[in-house]
Amino acid sequence: MHNAIEKNPKIKNTLDRINNVARIGIWELNLETKDYTLDKITSDILDLKDRNKINLKETITLFTDKVHRKNIKEGMTNLITNGVSFDKEVALETVTGKKIWARKIGLADKKNGVVTRVYGIFQEITEAKKTEQQLHSVNSELKSIINSSAVSIVSIDKQGGVMQFNSGAEKLLGFSASEVIGNLPPTSILLKEELANFSKEFASKFGKEHIKNYNPFYELGIQDIKDTREWTFRKKNGTLFPVELSLTPLKNDLDEYLGILGIFYDITDRKKAEAELLKKNQLLSYAEQITMMGNWSWNMVNNDITWSANMYNIFGRDPNTLKNVTFDTYFNHIHPEDRKEVSNFIDITVKEGKFTDVLHRIVLEDGTTKTVHLLGELITNELGEPIEMMGTCQDVTQLRMAELKFRGLLESAPDAMLIVNEEGCIQISNKQAEKLFGYSSLELKNKPVELLIPEKFMHTYKTNNNNFFTTIKTSEAEKSEDLYALHKNGEKIPIQISLSPLETEEGLLISVAIRDITEQKHAEYKILKAKERLEVLTDNLLNKNRQLADFAHITSHNLRAPVSNLNSLLGFYNSATDEEDKAEIFSKFEIVIGHLTETLDTLVEALKTSNGAPTELKKLKFEDILNKTKEILTGEIEATNATIVSDFSSVNTVLYSKLYLESIFLNLISNAIKYKSPDRDPVIEIKTTLIKNRITLTIKDNGLGIDLEKHGHKLFGLNKVFHRHPEAKGIGLFMTKVQIESLGGSISAKSHVNKGTTFIVTLN
Repeated sequence: MHNAIEKNPKIKNTLDRINNVARIGIWELNLETKDYTLDKITSDILDLKDRNKINLKETITLFTDKVHRKNIKEGMTNLITNGVSFDKEVALETVTGKKIWARKIGLADKKNGVVTRVYGIFQEITEAKKTEQQLHSVNSELKSIINSSAVSIVSIDKQGGVMQFNSGAEKLLGFSASEVIGNLPPTSILLKEELANFSKEFASKFGKEHIKNYNPFYELGIQDIKDTREWTFRKKNGTLFPVELSLTPLKNDLDEYLGILGIFYDITDRKKAEAELLKKNQLLSYAEQITMMGNWSWNMVNNDITWSANMYNIFGRDPNTLKNVTFDTYFNHIHPEDRKEVSNFIDITVKEGKFTDVLHRIVLEDGTTKTVHLLGELITNELGEPIEMMGTCQDVTQLRMAELKFRGLLESAPDAMLIVNEEGCIQISNKQAEKLFGYSSLELKNKPVELLIPEKFMHTYKTNNNNFFTTIKTSEAEKSEDLYALHKNGEKIPIQISLSPLETEEGLLISVAIRDITEQKHAEYKILKAKERLEVLTDNLLNKNRQLADFAHITSHNLRAPVSNLNSLLGFYNSATDEEDKAEIFSKFEIVIGHLTETLDTLVEALKTSNGAPTELKKLKFEDILNKTKEILTGEIEATNATIVSDFSSVNTVLYSKLYLESIFLNLISNAIKYKSPDRDPVIEIKTTLIKNRITLTIKDNGLGIDLEKHGHKLFGLNKVFHRHPEAKGIGLFMTKVQIESLGGSISAKSHVNKGTTFIVTLN
């Protein structure tokens, strides 16, 4: 036959064309060299280009799958050795690495039981294999769907018997497949009234009301109609539940009716959700009527607009007569004076892709004018193009009238008024506020109130604000601190604030009344300065009176004693007869007169100091005064191993008399060294602070200390000595106090015995 084909070119040409289309090639193996001889089709399949030869070993490596390689190897070995033919489908890679599927058929010729020739057929079946795999995948998926418990499937033959009842149907209805297939008619799970209505509907549709025992399911099949509707099914335990059932006719390849496929789902939850949605829609409609609000949607592609029932009420239109609502329907109701504003608003919304809100007037067919508030949202497609708007429209006519009335009251208020929401943003401001702060109402709208508060006073504002929302009652800001507002130009304005709550439908608002108290502050400042001057004069007068009392006390005590002593000595002198006794008495005269002279000199110096305080005040550095004092006391400091620690970081300079400040430092530091503890080296701490705008100088030591309970009342008295020391005269602290008070200052002390003393000097 092969020779006959070779001799007939026409047959050969036809066969070659068939082989080429079917991708069927021929190969032959040289048994000695183990080389394949391939025809062009086989060579093309293996991507050998112009080669028609390939070795057996090389072809084995093309079979990348281990199982397929083993099968081919065994098949070729058995073919060559025993002449046993094979037909195998295998996966392989061509010499260029392309993955394909092929069918390899091996044949052998024998002579006297010995294989003399090995040849065969090689066909590429990649596409067929892919189709087979896809079909297998589809069948697997279909099988998994049918067997899935998530989907309930029943199939019925044309006689009405159940052919298939999957696990989903078993789970949903409570019947096993064996209970239903061939035993239970599918109509037994349906309600009789629903089945009767279904049958009546189809019989009427196709004019078959006269037929007895009419089968609507058979009619559905032969008419090739798909039907989906809600049914009520009965479970095995008698429970009724709603399902959505889809019926599809089953036909064979010849378009012959075989039966019905039914797929159904339990829609109990959906029915509950629908009932809940219906209830919510009814509540929404009721809420819209109460709030005088309607909702709308605008399909911008086809200009289709949908209104809720209350939208018709707001615009005074009847939904039964106004069937086709368009944009023009809405726009024609807009007040002529507001149309340009609304048109611009819509253009900006479309351009920027963001719907804010707009307030405008509408005119009804009967001439009534209303004010409506429009809120909405713009929806765009994947290209960012606007395709729909939806939102709400509220009749705010009464609110608008109340607002205008409220604004009128606000504008008539003598103070600046702000209405602020709970977030602290300004909602309304009056003309007085514009005048006070320098901002227009538009500039203040929706701005945080912090815009008007200097950073320094932000804490006070937040405290007052928090206190207000805690108590929610009319209150004034705390008066312990001055409050200031910030003008647009940066100027700080002293103010007084009163807060009041405003309950609104939108929530709690705050009414803030702000009064400019600049003039009041100026008046207070003048009064305060006058009070301060009066206090200074009073302090000076008290000091003078106290000094006079001290001088009177000193005069009566410190002068009377030596004068009395002199009188006594004079009496002794006059009565003495012995010259030696007179000489001794006269020497005592000199001692007493010396003490009296010293006391008089001290009193004269004190009077000069208190009556004639130095007028020349200089800006002095505390560090310089301390250094000079250290230089004067160098010997005492080294002899006692004294340590002096200073801290002038708070205040390092003072406007004061240089002579007096040097005297204060010298007296207090020398006393600290003079009256040191015998148990420890002296440590002297000197520090300056600013208290109530006055400089305080503190000098602290760790010396002997003074019993203030016993000696505190005479601590700064003349000739008062509290420790035995050869140089103690009781003049230093007295003069220090006089110097300090002459410049309007004061001095006090804290002390503990054997712990040390601290002198606190307040410099004027």
